[in-house]
Amino acid sequence: MSEENTGTSLEQAMIDNVQEQAAEAVEATEEVQQPQEELSAEEKEAAEKEAATKAAEAALGGGSDEAEVEGEGAGEASASADADAAAAADAEYKSRLRAFTRELKKQPGQWYIIQCYSGYENKVKTNLDMRAQTLEVEDSIFEVVVPVEQAIEKKDGKKKVVKRKLLPGYVLVRMELNDAAWSVVRDTPGVTSFVGNEGNATPVKIRDVAKFLMPNDPTVSPEASAADSEGEQVVAMPEKEAAKAYAHDFEVGEAVTILSGPLASVSATISEIDPETGKMQGLVSIFGRETPVELSPTEIERIS
Repeated sequence: MSEENTGTSLEQAMIDNVQEQAAEAVEATEEVQQPQEELSAEEKEAAEKEAATKAAEAALGGGSDEAEVEGEGAGEASASADADAAAAADAEYKSRLRAFTRELKKQPGQWYIIQCYSGYENKVKTNLDMRAQTLEVEDSIFEVVVPVEQAIEKKDGKKKVVKRKLLPGYVLVRMELNDAAWSVVRDTPGVTSFVGNEGNATPVKIRDVAKFLMPNDPTVSPEASAADSEGEQVVAMPEKEAAKAYAHDFEVGEAVTILSGPLASVSATISEIDPETGKMQGLVSIFGRETPVELSPTEIERIS
């Protein structure tokens, strides 16, 4: 072999060696980079999942907060609407009361309260009407009223109209007070006395009388009234559903405030509770005398 061929072979071998080393270096680099690229992909995928999870949680949390805000807003709106309705009803009631009081003031005479035996209100009215005619004092005794509220009560699946006295033990009389009229009233069987200062007959404020005589229903005429077979004059009241028995935690002896009706804002003391029905009876001071009245859990509140 010539020197020239020998040099060429050595040169070619060196070139091949360098190429092989370069190829090995490239393969080594690729092997090192491959796991790094795969790890980066895994990290990227994990990061994407974590971001999606956080986004979902944020969306859910935001929706919950929005729902709470909407719920609170709806609750506040409902409470505001109830307050507005109650204020409107109170304003309407006071307006009707003022108008009804003005009408009563136009009538002759003054209103007096006579006290009688409990349960004898109807008989006192009937007897007083008859005595006023017989003893010819109709020009002084104009009107005798036993205020009664009508309600519909369901019993044995049937509706029945019941009447409740608004002033048990009392009768209202519109009259001109003079000796003859006073004597007729005072001597009527069942009457115990006039209500007044130190036993003297004292006129009652017309506004107070109006609270018991004014119909609850604005569509009912104030003059509308009826007399039953016993001579009881029924003040024209709407036939509302009688108070049902409710479960409650009121106790005997507890002091409460009446929220509606002629005795609204008056304090009462619970005297009886029916353990089976939950119905309550309370004592109310009316014209200086404790008078029993029926109480409904929905129409009273505790005195704090």
